[in-house]
Amino acid sequence: MFSGPPDLNYSFNVSADRDFSTSTGTEMLSPTGFVVLSVALGFIMTFGFVNNFVVLLLFCKFKTLRTPVNMLLLNISVSDMLVCVFGTTLSFASSIKGRWLLGRIGCSWYGFVNSCFGVCGTDMCFSFLR
Repeated sequence: MFSGPPDLNYSFNVSADRDFSTSTGTEMLSPTGFVVLSVALGFIMTFGFVNNFVVLLLFCKFKTLRTPVNMLLLNISVSDMLVCVFGTTLSFASSIKGRWLLGRIGCSWYGFVNSCFGVCGTDMCFSFLR
């Protein structure tokens, strides 16, 4: 594709000057850091679920809200609610314990759920707007 030497990197990497050979990969937050993270994730999870659930209830109760544009907002809201239920709960539980709880399979599930529900909510909106 490029006519330059094969080992030449054409991308800009900010971390190219860092020395990663001394990193053990086991750096962790302090116990206070995990408490702060747990509180923040708890608020995000709780308010995210409650607010998106209220949006869902309002759509069910008031039929005048069922317009095509509002259905896009409903889709984003449901997608965000699913991320709060299936994704943020894993981060919240792990931050309470101070370590990842579910191993490699749980890590894959966490990435899949957050990516799937996050992308599904926004991609549907973009496809509709096109």
